[in-house]
Formats: sequence, C-alpha cells, structure tokens
Amino acid sequence: MQKKIFIVFFVILLVGILLTGFLSLSLIRSSYMNQLEEKLISNAVLIQEFIKEDDNNFLNTTGLQEKMQDLGDQITTRITIIDEYGNVLVETFKKEGIIENHRDRPEIQAAYRGEVGKAIRYSNTVDLDMLYIALPLHTDEGNVVVRLAVSLLEIKKINQTLFYYIAISIGSGLIIAALIGYRFIEKIMEPIKEMTEVSKKMATGRLGLRVYVPSKDEIGELADHFNHMAVRLEEMIAKLSDSNTKFKALLTSITNPIIAVDNKKNVILLNTAAEKLFNIEGKDAIGKHILEVIRNNRLDEEIKKVLQDNIETQIEINVKDPQEKNLKVYTNLIRLENDPNKTIGLVTVIEDITEIRKLEKIRSHFVTNVSHELKTPLTSISGFVETLKSNTIEDEETKQRFLDIIDIETERLKRLIEDILTLSEIENSQHRALQEEVFPTNMMRQVEEMMRPIASNKGIELSSEIDMNLPMIYGNKDWFKQMLINLIDNAIKYTPSGGKVLLTGYKKYHNIVITVKDTGIGIPKKDLPRLFERFYRVDKARSRKVGGTGLGLAIVKHIILSFKGRIKVNSEQGKGSEFTVILPIEK
Repeated sequence: MQKKIFIVFFVILLVGILLTGFLSLSLIRSSYMNQLEEKLISNAVLIQEFIKEDDNNFLNTTGLQEKMQDLGDQITTRITIIDEYGNVLVETFKKEGIIENHRDRPEIQAAYRGEVGKAIRYSNTVDLDMLYIALPLHTDEGNVVVRLAVSLLEIKKINQTLFYYIAISIGSGLIIAALIGYRFIEKIMEPIKEMTEVSKKMATGRLGLRVYVPSKDEIGELADHFNHMAVRLEEMIAKLSDSNTKFKALLTSITNPIIAVDNKKNVILLNTAAEKLFNIEGKDAIGKHILEVIRNNRLDEEIKKVLQDNIETQIEINVKDPQEKNLKVYTNLIRLENDPNKTIGLVTVIEDITEIRKLEKIRSHFVTNVSHELKTPLTSISGFVETLKSNTIEDEETKQRFLDIIDIETERLKRLIEDILTLSEIENSQHRALQEEVFPTNMMRQVEEMMRPIASNKGIELSSEIDMNLPMIYGNKDWFKQMLINLIDNAIKYTPSGGKVLLTGYKKYHNIVITVKDTGIGIPKKDLPRLFERFYRVDKARSRKVGGTGLGLAIVKHIILSFKGRIKVNSEQGKGSEFTVILPIEK
C-alpha cells in the first residue's frame, strides 16, 4: 500500500513539476520574443525617420547601403529595404550572388497592406532561423518596406540554458520532494501497518492485542474504532466459545445418537453416540449425504417426506452396517427462531432398540416355552385324574401305575417351577447379589460327595482332580453350589452306564478354572451356540425322558455372569463333552 501511494504521489509531483517547468519555459520564450519584436519595431520606426530626413539621398543606394550597414552593425540587426516591386534595395547581410525578389514574403505582403509584418522562418540568405519585422514607408519616390531581422540563435541558447536550469530544478525538487514524501507517507502508514499486523495476529486467535496511535486525526479515530471492535469481537467470540463448549458438552453427554441434516439431506451435525453407533468419524461424515452415513433407503425417504410435508414423525428401521441393529428414529424439524415457518433441515434422535426387541423376542419365546412346558405335564396329570375319577378302572395295579405317572409329572412340574423361580431370582439379583466368601475347594468337594450316589446308581464313575489350596472368591455360595450341581447332573444324565465324569479345579493366572468332563453322547456343533438358551434342548425326547427342564444350563450361565466369569464348551458326538468355567480372582 505504501509503495502504491508513493508511486502515485511521485507521478503527480513529476507531472506538476514538468508542467510548471515547460509552462515557465514557454512563458519566458514568449516574453523574450515579444520584447524582441517591440525592439525591432522601435528600430524600424527610427530607421523610417532616418530615411525620411535623408530623402534627398534616397536614390543614392550606395550611400544608403553604407549607412544601413553601419546602423545594422550598431544594433546587431539585419536591415533590408525592399521597393514596391519586391526588389531588394538595401541588404546588410548580403552574400555573393543575386538576391531573389522578396515580394512573396509574408511579412512583406503584410507591410504592402499597411500593416506591421511579422514572420519567423529559416533564412537561406544567412542560413539561420530569423525573426522578421516589416514596416511600410511612403516616400516621394514611391512606397518601400523597411524590414528588420534578428537571428534566433540567441534565443535557442537562452532556451537551452533555461531548460538546463529547469531540469536541474526538477531533478532536485523531485529528489527532495520524494524523500520528504516517502517519510511523510511512511509516517502515515505506520499506524495502518500496525493495524494490519495486529489484525493478522488476531486472525490466529490472539484477540487480546490492541493498536496504539497517539494522533488525533482520522487515523487515530480509526485506531480507536479498531480497538473497540477488537474488544467487542473478543467478547463475542468468548460468548460463542462458551456456548459452543456447553453445546458440545451437552451433545456429548446425550446417550442417544443424534444426527442433523440440512434441506439437501447433507449431514451438518452428529454426536459421539452417533459416531459409535455407525462406526464413523464426525469429520468424515459432515457434508455427506445421509445415505452415505446410514445406508437405509427407508430412512432417506422418510427424511425427504418430513422435509416436504413439514410433519415430524417417528419410524423404526433395521440397519445392517456396521452391524445389524433395530433403531427407532424420531425426526424433528429445525426452524429459524425469527421465522418459525422456515426450516433449514431436521434433526434425528435415534434410539437403539436392538436389545429391547431381542428381550421381547426372548420373553415371547420364554412365555411360549413355559406355557408349553407347563401344559404338557398338566395335560398328562389332568387326563389321568379324569380317568381315575370316572371309576372305570377297577384294576388296582393300573390305578397305581396311573398314580405313579401323576406323581412323576407332578415332580417334573415342581422342578420346572423351581428352575423358573431360580432363574428369575438370579436375573433380578445381578446387581445386588450376595458377596460372601466362597471357598471353591470345599464347595467342589461337597458337591462331589453329594452327586456321587446319583452317579453310582447309574453305573457312572465320578472322580475329581481339585487343587487343595484354591484361593477364595466372593459371591453367592448357594448359587456357586447350584452351578456345580447343574453341570455334574447334566453330565450324569447324558452319559450312559459305564461312563465317566471328571470334575477338576485349578488356578491359572488370576482365574479359577473349573471343568466338568464326561464320556457321554456329546453335542452336535450346530447346537453349541444355543446351548445356554432357555428351554433349548438338543434332543427334546431324551431330555424329557431324563427329567430335564431345559433351564439348567441357562441357570449356570447367569450364575457365572454374577461371578463376572465366562463358560466354554467343547464337545464331540459319541465321545463326550467338556464344560469349562473361568472365574476371576478379585485382588
């Protein structure tokens, strides 16, 4: 900026000085020429008077030539006298040869008309530029013209001298003016430069900077306004930053995923919960179409409909990427505060209902299975009771067999109800389970002694390999015992006579590992993932035959979860199964 101002200033100054110099030169030359013309006219008038006084010698051209020659030398002027026919009678600058007729000269023509003739031109006679002045003279012997001329060589010298001095003046003036002007412009530009530098630093975030200009002129006033603007800007940005921080904190703290889109369905905002749900980075999602973030055509169509109809809705969608989820989406239009009728997009609040739907499905299956499991023994009991009440059976042995069946079904029904209540109790007590001291070695020994007669009655060998000094863990002692009983009971039930069941317990790293291994019928690989579901049976007929309720392993799983542990299963059909329980040791 300073350079531009200086260049403009320099050009204006140069033009002004040049115009002044050339106008001065022209004025001096014009003034000199006017003085020269007046001088020639005065001399011409004196020569006229001289000729009139000496009229009797007028025809004596030789005498006149000599007198004019002397006079011309005295006044350093060329004197020429021409008759009325253009013939030269006297020429003080005469050269060799014949002097041509002067009748057609412009100054002579003017003199013939009775005027003062003036002309400037190159003279072939003397080979110089000349100024000519011609005056008419009336004598008794006829009309003649007295013409005086001077060389313009002197004025050329004067012009050259003037040009030289003017050039020196222009050069000196330009240098001095440029130095003064540069310093003056630099002084003016200093506060502007300071404001520019401060504004650059403020653009990088240093909003506390200010400019200091002591002058009281317009630039000082500009600096004051700049500082005032900086204060207001700092306050405004602080408020915006505070609001933005609070907004981000609020947005981050909301557990529900939130995504906002503009009227073109491009994402303009999403919170941390949405990033986690769809496994995306916020910076990568901003500006993209909603279909690029959530690949669901139904959602895209619903957003389009909401934007067109201005009707807020809620829908349920199923997404496959990054993993299959059931989502409930609430749409709300974004309206301008000062113009509620104008919308700039919409915000979607998403609720992950995958677990809810899964629980609803499990509950539905559970109710169905419970109903079925309860209905079967009840139907059997009801049928035999009706038969016995009808008194159509007189055979006591048959009656006793029917009563035995009713007793078996009643016992089965009792076990089923007990298992359902146990499972319900464990599920409802996960967060308030007892934290008792549990000694795994003692508990495993007790359960082994408890289950040994059951295994012996079936002809199965129950053995154990238990470390004698297993560390203590915390949890519900009764649940721990129930877990062991269910695992060993399952192993005995599905192991044929002559088989073996092995109970082991040892410490590995920071865990207690308990395994129950049998040589039973085994479990098909396709059934392993569903083994711990409620009422799931690999062989339903065999399970009912051996008295299984289908809840034993589900109870085992929830007990292990209460101890913050995990369970694994390895099985091969015809060779047996191995259940491995891993329980962490709390430090």
